[in-house]
Formats: sequence, C-alpha cells, structure tokens
Amino acid sequence: MKTFAIINNYRTKSSCASSLSDTKANGIEGGGPDWYDIPDSSILRTGNPFFVPDFAEDFTAYPSIAIRIGRLGKSISARFSSRYVEAVGVGVSVVATTLLSSLRSKGFPWTRATAFDRSLWLGNLMPSDTLSNLEEIKFSCGDQTLVYQLDSLILDIYEVIELISSTNTLKNGDIILAGLTETGILLQPESRFTAATEDESNLIDIKIK
Repeated sequence: MKTFAIINNYRTKSSCASSLSDTKANGIEGGGPDWYDIPDSSILRTGNPFFVPDFAEDFTAYPSIAIRIGRLGKSISARFSSRYVEAVGVGVSVVATTLLSSLRSKGFPWTRATAFDRSLWLGNLMPSDTLSNLEEIKFSCGDQTLVYQLDSLILDIYEVIELISSTNTLKNGDIILAGLTETGILLQPESRFTAATEDESNLIDIKIK
C-alpha cells in the first residue's frame, strides 16, 4: 500500500499557522501540484492517540480529502478515474515544520519531517458515491478551526488520479490525499483533533498527548 500526499493543489485563505507549500523550495515550476510518499508504517487510525514526538520543535497537521483506490490501474484518464475510487474520507499529514524548513534549505529529502511513525492520520471512510454530495469538512483542534472546501482543489480528485497514474501504478488499497491545505493546524499536547462533514458525520478523532 502506498500513500500519495498532494501539495500545491489547494488554494484558499486561512488564518491557521505554518505553510507547507513552497514553490521555491520544492522546485515546482509555477507551483503546480506535486506529491510526496508516506509509508504505511506511518499510519495512525482514528480513535488512537498521537504522542507529540520529541525529535523536533513543532508539528503541524495538514488536512486533506482522502480517497482509497479500489483497483489496479496505470495511465488512467480523468474521465474514467471515478471507477477506481473505492471510498472517500479524510487524511492528515503531520509535518515537523521547522525540521522541514531546515531540510529544504539544505536541499535534503523531506522524509525525516514527513514520514515518521504516526505521521499519517486516516479517518473513517465513506462509500465513494458520498463524494458527489460532499462540499466541505470542518477540522478542529483546541481553539483552531479550518474549513476544508472541495471546490478549492485546483485539480479535482479525478484529475489527481490521472496525474499520479501517469508515472505510478495505482493498486488496491492505495491512499491519495488529494489536496493538502497550504496552511495547517499547530498541534498542542492535551488537545483533540476532529473532523466532521456538514451533516455532522464524524470522520476523525485523535487525542494529542
């Protein structure tokens, strides 16, 4: 199983802290969508606690709409890619932001800052047909809130599948975080990170310790 975390694919104003997208640092011409991989050893499922690590100064959660791939595919056209979406929900990439900035400035890989244990949070998944009625998701942690709007995606979910599958074979069970927010939620111990849809369906619930 692979997880693709897409950056530079979500554009909206936010008052939350810490920027993940940085076109100068990641070298993307024009700031177009790109991604990094997160291993399955990093997964933390909803309902389990996140213990703030001590190897870096600060950690920021970057939410995204998440989809799970349900069949094998390569070079998938956007008009057919809905057939490959098995389920939809939310995912969160937790990043050691100060460490990430240091790694970027030296031209080093991001892995230490983005792919450590429990850095990938996966929430409850819903049937794929839920996607057509899903417009926004509210993320909360302490006194911080972030409203994720699906119409803020530059490439929609199906175009993202086309982009990734042009160079990567997608397999059953793969996860795509289709558009990480540009800014995230700074994690503080003794807080609680949640996400809910407009109808108040609970998608993720993580206690920060």
